[in-house]
Amino acid sequence: MKRYLILEDGTVFPGEGFGSSAITTGQLVVSNNRTGIEQSVTDPDAEGQIIAFTLPGIGSSGINRDFYESINYKCKGIVVGSTSAESVDNSIPFEEWVTSMNIPGIKNVDVRALSKYIFEHGEMKASIMDTHDEHAIDQIKALVLPSDLVKQVSTKQSYPNPNIGLKMVIIDLGLKYSILRQLSYRDCNSIIVNYNTTPEQVASLHPDGVIFSNGPGDPKDLPKVLENIKVLQKQFPILGIGLGSLLVAMANDCQITQLTKPHHESSLPVKEVASGKIDFVNHNHSYTIDQKSIGSSDFIVTDICVSDGSIEGIRHEYLPIISVLFEPEAAPGPTDGYYVFDEFIDLINSIKQQDWSR
Repeated sequence: MKRYLILEDGTVFPGEGFGSSAITTGQLVVSNNRTGIEQSVTDPDAEGQIIAFTLPGIGSSGINRDFYESINYKCKGIVVGSTSAESVDNSIPFEEWVTSMNIPGIKNVDVRALSKYIFEHGEMKASIMDTHDEHAIDQIKALVLPSDLVKQVSTKQSYPNPNIGLKMVIIDLGLKYSILRQLSYRDCNSIIVNYNTTPEQVASLHPDGVIFSNGPGDPKDLPKVLENIKVLQKQFPILGIGLGSLLVAMANDCQITQLTKPHHESSLPVKEVASGKIDFVNHNHSYTIDQKSIGSSDFIVTDICVSDGSIEGIRHEYLPIISVLFEPEAAPGPTDGYYVFDEFIDLINSIKQQDWSR
């Protein structure tokens, strides 16, 4: 079935439909991920997104449901060049899986041309539709994308991820399962709470540390979370990841800007400023911290992206706060970023007997 990917500026990319036949509209994101397609699609960060995968062929390795990053959430649509009819290891074929997930897809799209266009013009709204007339384009332009994406993906009820070690309270902004896996490997006793949980409610759980997770959308849409961070960071060690990292920065007088070329790639190099060490880590963010605003804050830059020099990690000079924009849980991607969890645990252990709060 002939279908069209239509960008909000009227640019049209034709292709062939697969998966759900529904019309869908969302924020178009270009992903250079070469593995972990099921992780990218079920990542709560993908709420409200149409993901265009630039890998020429998708699906030869099939789909493994053990790699899901959530159960209830998925992207709005999938754009690919070509797909494999069968998987090499007898796992679930890609197109069959997309259909079972009820996700609209479009294949045989010139993903190289699409990728180049988005990098030149910036991320924008897009739709997968059956027609590409002026009425369809007007519909896309008029549609306002939701700004409450975190509300949609955050847990409605608190729940535990039990273990026997340090107690972590995780503020769920769009939590990936792989973060919980990494904490479990380190014996952390985690409690996951809604994004609007008050500082008083968090304190009543007596955590050793508080983690603000990854999540979708614009950090400027979450003013209440910013106020909560300002209170909690004076009481507990803080780890920010992805969206959580941006919010931690904003709560400490840093400015946030959109990346000219957003980072959606599972193996993008990041340099540790102090040592010069290069790590290849997963990225999934369209925003970064404005470098000019760091100088007027109490943060130091710990990590930068090798390809464009943008900030990827910060650390507070006085308070126990570690924050990274990349995704250290490696889902998908290399495991180079695992050290972030170890550093946070070491930080907690080093101050447990100290009175550092102010």
